This record gives sequence, C-alpha cells and structure tokens, in this order.
Amino acid sequence: MNAQRSIFCRAVARGVVVFFLLGLFGASCQRKPNYTLVNHSYEQPRLGEKTFTTNDRQSFSYRKFLSKSKNNSEPKTVVIALHGFCGASIDYENLGKHLLEKHPDFALYAYEVRGQGLDPVLERRGDIDQAENWYRDLDTFTRLVREKHPRANIVWQGESMGSLILTNAYRCEIDQGLRPACDAIIITSPVVGIRGDFPIWKKHTVRAIAKIFPSARLSLDTLSGGQSVKMTADSSHNEQSETNAWHVERHTLRLLIQLHDMIEEMKASASMIKVPTLVVHGGQDYFNDTADVEDFYRRLSQVPEKKRLFYPKSHHLLMYDSQKDRVIGDIGKWLEQLPARSSHARHHR
Repeated sequence: MNAQRSIFCRAVARGVVVFFLLGLFGASCQRKPNYTLVNHSYEQPRLGEKTFTTNDRQSFSYRKFLSKSKNNSEPKTVVIALHGFCGASIDYENLGKHLLEKHPDFALYAYEVRGQGLDPVLERRGDIDQAENWYRDLDTFTRLVREKHPRANIVWQGESMGSLILTNAYRCEIDQGLRPACDAIIITSPVVGIRGDFPIWKKHTVRAIAKIFPSARLSLDTLSGGQSVKMTADSSHNEQSETNAWHVERHTLRLLIQLHDMIEEMKASASMIKVPTLVVHGGQDYFNDTADVEDFYRRLSQVPEKKRLFYPKSHHLLMYDSQKDRVIGDIGKWLEQLPARSSHARHHR
C-alpha cells in the first residue's frame, strides 16, 4: 500500500511540475516566427557605409575603426569582432580606439549579431532560427570586408557568445571542405563548459520544453534564480541590463538550447583550428572555469602559433574591467606580431 501511495505521489508531483511549466511557458509561446525579409532592390550581399546585407537579404548595422591616413594606405590587419550575449558592437569601442591610436595600420569592424538587442527586426530580438545563420552572417561579412581589404590579415575576434560563434563557424567550414575565411583568431572570455553548479534538472527541463515550445521565452533571471552576476569589478549583469538600450529581457528556448550545444562543441572544435590563435580570459569570470579554459587551450593541437593571456583579477567583460588597459594593450601587441599575409593565402577559396 505504501509503495502504491509513493508511486501515486510521484506521478502527481510530476503532473504538477508539467502543469506549472506549461502555464509558465505557454503564455509566452508563439508559432515559429516567419521573419519578414528586409526589402532591398538588390539580392547580393553588400557592404554599405554603415550596414551590410546578408545572403537572405537581412540588413545589420556595423561600426568600424579605420584610420584615414593621408596616403590612404590599406590596413595591414583587419579585426572582425563579434560581441557577446546581450551585447552590442559598441563593446569593442575601447579596443577600436586603442588600435586607431597605437596601431593605425590596423582596422576593426564589429557588427550587430542577428537575434540580439540591436537586430532591426524587433520580433527576432532574443531569438535565432538556427545557429547556422550566425555562421553564414560571419562568413558573408568576412568576404565583404575581404573584398574591401584584399591584402590585409583577417582576424576573427569573439567575446563570450561571439567566441562560440566564430569557433563553431570555423569547424563547420572545415566540415564542408572549405578553407575558413580568417587568417587568425582571438577568443576572449570563452564559455567552454557548463558550470558544474548549474542544476542538471534545469538543463533537461528547458530542453524538453523547447521541443514542444521552441519559441517560448525565458528570462535569464529565471535560470539563475535571481542571482546577481558580476561582469566587471564594479558592475553586475542586473545593473548593466537596466542601462543598456540593447538589453533583451527574454530569450527563446531554442536560442538557449543552441547556445548550450555550441558550448558543448567548443572543445571538439578547438582541435580543428589551424590558424594562429590567442585565448584571453580572466580568473574572476563567472561564466567559465580556469581549468576548462586551460583544457580548451591544450586542445588547440593544430594551431601553428598559439598564446594564452590570463588575468587573475579580471571578470567576464575584460575590455571594460579594472585591467582593461593591459588587456587591450596585450591584444594589440599580439596582433602586431602576426606575419604579413602571403600572396598564396589571398586566394582563400
């Protein structure tokens, strides 16, 4: 009798949990959105003065830090920078200004990532159809910048989520038999593993519900239990979200699941990278464990020249934290030592 009662109680408990979760997510659930394409008179990808157009005719803004020298010489190196989760291209302003001042023969281009807070399609903010759209956007933008600066080294730099995109995009191009479009990589504040203290039941629950309600939205506060996360020595995620105009309050479950899967693929993707790579991370970063980053770094087994910069006192947003000047200066020095791009490498595809 007690055994039957126990089975009954567990069944009721599961039913209550399912009912609660359906109520929680069902209210915000939508059918898979059919995003309206931006209406352009042209269909080919195009790099405008402040925006670029993708293969699927979407338009995203970008900012650039490019020296306007008197002799109009081309930059030696161009950094294509991807911002992180809930970030924006302005996150690279400190680095861009430093390069203009200290390394005028370098340039930096940073675009607004699809599905983040400055996506021009409002209903797409906080959502992504599939991670491959991020990879295609990076490839398209790189090819457009390459056409503008054909003799320059092209360096992909990603911060946090941006590092997930570029690392997995590199692996996907290798899988397709393509030569990746970059000549070097900078991985900043990478998330290369799921925190060990994150409850396993939360991951399974979100994944299960995502199969039923992929467009349901969830706030990060719900996942973190309202915990305040320090992003720099003197600011938290909650404080930044209150002041950043590009903050997205809720993200779809399918976006969160794809980020999770990309994190899980990071170490495997590392073993496929074959270009000079710089890994930069801080010892106080809430989102990664130093041992995980060190393991990721060791897996860069095919990289001809690699370097790891570790700042024990720094948090997740390295380029805005207390050691930002040192971090940015070290990145500039690493870029300076990259060899000039060979004529052979210019025929990249």
